[in-house]
Amino acid sequence: MKSVSVVIPSYNYARYLGEAIDSALAQTLPPLEVIVVDDGSTDETSEVLATYADRIRVLRQKNSGVAVARNSGIAAAHGEYVAFLDADDIWLPRKLELQMARFDESIGLVHCGVEFGSNIQLPRVEGDVADALLLLEPDVIHGPGSTV
Repeated sequence: MKSVSVVIPSYNYARYLGEAIDSALAQTLPPLEVIVVDDGSTDETSEVLATYADRIRVLRQKNSGVAVARNSGIAAAHGEYVAFLDADDIWLPRKLELQMARFDESIGLVHCGVEFGSNIQLPRVEGDVADALLLLEPDVIHGPGSTV
């Protein structure tokens, strides 16, 4: 079975972070690790993270932005694959299971739709999306980084 590292960048999202972590830990395909990158938070993020003890890995850095936080998480990851989860998002329980099953089809990136309350947005582009991504075409991948 392929292993997945979940990377959660967080800056002052203590109020949402616990739900995000819980959704990663509750996956039907358990991740190899959940890495939370605390990007210099000044809120109660440290207290939230302390409640997870050894169930997650925590990296701390000075505030450098979400891209640097994601890259720090990637550099520390031990999984064959990396899945991003934004600190203010939650995953449905089968997200990793369903997305990892698609990698058996020899593709390099898997993305999914996003749900905002009762509004569901599904991807409009499937198959080879490389050219569309490189050309910055709109609506190739919906939603936040948590869908990839």
